[in-house]
Amino acid sequence: MVATTDFLGRLDETTRAALMAQATRYRLGKGAFVYCVSDPGDTVHFLLSGRTKTCKFTPDGREIILWFGFPGEVFGLLESPQRKGRMVSVETCEPCEIARMSSGSFRNFLGSRPEVSQLLVQIVAFRLGMLANRLVYFAADDAETRIAKLLVNLAARYHGSGDGPEPSIGLTHQEIADLTGVQRQTATRILGRMAKCGALSMRYRRISIRNHDLLSRFTAGPR
Repeated sequence: MVATTDFLGRLDETTRAALMAQATRYRLGKGAFVYCVSDPGDTVHFLLSGRTKTCKFTPDGREIILWFGFPGEVFGLLESPQRKGRMVSVETCEPCEIARMSSGSFRNFLGSRPEVSQLLVQIVAFRLGMLANRLVYFAADDAETRIAKLLVNLAARYHGSGDGPEPSIGLTHQEIADLTGVQRQTATRILGRMAKCGALSMRYRRISIRNHDLLSRFTAGPR
């Protein structure tokens, strides 16, 4: 099953090969920035392997994670108004292979393939919907409910990305805490409770959903 936001995976082989023929591939190690806030926004990027995070920093230096990128995803589509550069930073969470092409070349590619433009609109709309849902969760839900909803959404987004049949999510406890606005210790305690009841299992940096029905009970709020 191809993830909803897997742009490259949802292209046919001929279209994907034509796109990649115009791109330059490069590798980055863990903890490297693909680009930072205010950098020129004249390139589009495709994640071929590894994992990235899209983030911003508060004035006091606290990191706010907006999005995690997984293989096949496209990013770097937008820059700030008046061409003031990037509005967010993208950092690698592990060694990554990335393809890059100029924004102008990508626009020309989309202009010659309307079906790809439609796919891109669907993916951007899906991302905006997930971000909107997170805003609602922050306002209305407690920590346990926010974490449960995050896991349900990520499992649906990346079903089949692990080694086995269970949906597997490659995030650390700290990253889950950052995404849901809780302390890491709180996230660890809640994840442990979900694992104890059989809703999920945890291995090093991977969370596998074992029982969707049990996990969904946690999304209903305090019991």
